[in-house]
Formats: sequence, C-alpha cells, structure tokens
Amino acid sequence: MKIPTLFLTLPALAALSLSLRAQDAKNYAYHSSASRQSQQEIEDIGEIVPPDNESDGKSAAPPPAAIKSKFRFNVGTREEFTSNAKLSGDHSSGDLLSLPTIEGGYHTPLGKYFTFDLAAKVESALYADNNDRGFFGYSADATLDYRPAPNLPRIYISAEPYRYDSFDTGDRVTQAVGTLAGTDWGFAFNGGRSLAYTGYTYGHYFADPSVDNRNSHRVVAGVAHQFAQNLTGQLYYSWQLTDFTDVTRHDTRNMVGVNLIYQFTEHLFGNFASAFIDSDSNVERASYQSVTAAVGLTLQF
Repeated sequence: MKIPTLFLTLPALAALSLSLRAQDAKNYAYHSSASRQSQQEIEDIGEIVPPDNESDGKSAAPPPAAIKSKFRFNVGTREEFTSNAKLSGDHSSGDLLSLPTIEGGYHTPLGKYFTFDLAAKVESALYADNNDRGFFGYSADATLDYRPAPNLPRIYISAEPYRYDSFDTGDRVTQAVGTLAGTDWGFAFNGGRSLAYTGYTYGHYFADPSVDNRNSHRVVAGVAHQFAQNLTGQLYYSWQLTDFTDVTRHDTRNMVGVNLIYQFTEHLFGNFASAFIDSDSNVERASYQSVTAAVGLTLQF
C-alpha cells in the first residue's frame, strides 16, 4: 500500500508539537533582567523539518540512497508578529521579529526497533522595536527512540545543550543542558489522510546559573490532516508544568496552535503558524498572555 504524503511530512509535524519538548528548555530563564524573558519567543518558533529522505541534489556522483537519507541541512527564515514582546501580563507591546535559523542533522536506524537522531541549530531573533530583547545562540539535540511495533507508542530519551546571548549587551541570556524522556503515539484515520496524536515528556535542566535548574512535565495532543499532496495542516494543544528546584517557583503554561506546511518544490517548504499562549506563575513577572502569528520559508539541501 502506498504511504500517504501526510506521513512523509510527519517529521515536520512532530517538530512543531512533540519536539517542542526541546525548545521549551530555553523559555524559563528569568533569574535576573527582564530582557531574559525574550527566550519565551524561542518556543513560539515552529520548526519546519522536511522529510529526512530528501537528497541534496548537488553531487556529481550521487552517494547511495542509504547515505543520502541519513543527513539533512536546512536554512530557514521566519517573520513573526507577537502581541506581547515584553512577556508581561497582557501587555500590548506588539512587535515584529525576524528569526533566521540554520540546522543540520543526522538520522539513522539502529537495528530493528531503535533509531538515533542528532541535530544542531544556530538561530537568532531580531526585534523591530524592542531591540534590547534580540538574542542569538545555538543548541543541539541527540535523541534515541524505541518503537516495538509500527502501531505502538514510541519511547525516547534525549539530551539537549544550549546557550543564548543578548545582541544588545553580548551577555549570556541562558545556558543549560536538558535531559528528557517521553513517549508519543499517533492514530491514522480518514483513509490515512488524518492523524490524531498525543505525547508526554519529562525533562530536567541543569542550568548555569543553578537558580534556573528545573523539572518540567509536558503533555501534547493534536490532529494533523493532509489537505492536498503538498499541503498539510495541524491543530494542537499543549500543557506544561515547570518546577524550579533551587527557588520557590512553579509555572503552568497552556498553548493552542495551528500550523500549515506547504511544499513548493522538492526542497522548498513554506509555513504559517499561529498560537495563543497563557502562562501563569507564582512569580508575577512570569505570568502573561500573548498571541503570535508567523510565516516562514525553509530550504533543505
């Protein structure tokens, strides 16, 4: 039976939802200046990760398909509007952001039931008005997953180091190593054109300074649908609880999002994403609401 295109773009949908487990590590460093709160914007970046089995199309003598399918390299840019750039209450500090990203990765099976994925990313955020909140940085994510059968849940563990610095001062904004474990599962229906999924992730982050050490629990649920051969959409909800281990702070975060992914060519993908975020905390400055909307392009080599 021919596999529906939806499942070829499934890695993109996973990156937009379940793999937010990696991005949320950067959102909770509020231990000093308010400008550090701009890291919340990192989670609002919905990643577009095209199918891993695309080739680079450049080699005079193409390597074997098994080799080509293991490597990926993406260059992307994203233009985003946020209703609350200051991430404070329901502040009306709307702003436009430019979010360029470069990512490289490697994916390979390990026997019958295991796969390993390694990704490295360099990214930045440039604010039109609140330029003191601009940042740049890098992260990596190594994931080992286990799936005993195609119709059973996937179980995974991962490690993610990251660091982000301020464009305005050059000072470090946040730095940590996250260790995560979780599971996710999807159910196809509508003739294979739709997919319902859910997932849970636990993470612990070893931060520098240690006041940002924390544990997190995230639950995600959503549905994806293939509207056309080159157009896939996604609606999802996520809930997250974060407990800081060195200070008395507890955060909860609700997020509802929608994404559309359009494949223009074999290597060029477009994305529209919008989300509503409601963050509540016993620390007043970490409680806020915001709405985001963004368009982006990703070129895969």
